[in-house]
Amino acid sequence: MQFLNRLCRRISESTLGLEITVTGVSMFPAFSEGDQAIVEPRRYRDDNPRRLDIVVVRPPGEHREDIKRIVGLPNELVEIRDGTLQIDGEVLAESYISEPMPREWLHAWGTGDAEYVILGDNRGALGITDSRAYGPVRRDALVGPVTRRLK
Repeated sequence: MQFLNRLCRRISESTLGLEITVTGVSMFPAFSEGDQAIVEPRRYRDDNPRRLDIVVVRPPGEHREDIKRIVGLPNELVEIRDGTLQIDGEVLAESYISEPMPREWLHAWGTGDAEYVILGDNRGALGITDSRAYGPVRRDALVGPVTRRLK
């Protein structure tokens, strides 16, 4: 099931960044199986990752790359509680997720100085892994933001 949320391959490197093809359903409806996009690995050398950036990430201890959304930034308390995503006690409106989260889900992360909470948009799909499975990720695990959809 891990194939559901990994990137299939890097097709080519261009001046804009890396062209990728998405496999799986973890970011549906923002991205679907077979969608192509540009990732800019150099972007985070100068800019800080922002909340709601869609990124390519290397999960801790894994030899793959996933596409996910940054929801939690450094030094925050991020919780899934009562069917909502909460940042430092404030509900984050998530119009991009595919389905509401079940009210009984309970997850909480406190992030450190260079840590981010990343989640897929299709959170109820089987086999999806994100910060719910492996916790916050370090900044150096973020390959770069997805900056453009090709098709």
